[in-house]
Amino acid sequence: MTNTRTVHNPGNTVKGIVVFDVPKDARLASLELHDSAFSGGVKVALK
Repeated sequence: MTNTRTVHNPGNTVKGIVVFDVPKDARLASLELHDSAFSGGVKVALK
């Protein structure tokens, strides 16, 4: 299993695969990612 607690500094690039269980007919446009439950998060467009 990959360590998901690694610290990444601003400007660094991280590549990986994220798997979600969504309905077949769902059309996802973006994901909202947070570093904690209290952060403002960031919206990431899906291509």
